[in-house]
Amino acid sequence: MDNIQIHIDGTDLSSRKTAAVVRQKILLAVSEGKTISIDLSDVHSISESYADEAFGVIVASQGLNWLVKNVQFQSEKDAVIKSIASAINRRLKNLNLKVSEAIALA
Repeated sequence: MDNIQIHIDGTDLSSRKTAAVVRQKILLAVSEGKTISIDLSDVHSISESYADEAFGVIVASQGLNWLVKNVQFQSEKDAVIKSIASAINRRLKNLNLKVSEAIALA
């Protein structure tokens, strides 16, 4: 598998629209058989809405294992990685609630 790097421009990320573009780049590259390195070296802060749109939506549609297998995050800032992890965690909790609700209805 080829590895490509996606450099995220900007120091403070908050736009869901911009995050959706990043998500589409990730999905396209992986569909072409590539693994992804997300370069967050210039990012000082990332809103949970950006992190959710870029990465949480992927977890909701593809699964956490898919993300872990195909995407690596590069950042020296713990706060950036924690925001991403928090958004992913919230998505996973929401998915678990929906599965529990569906089981309760069955």
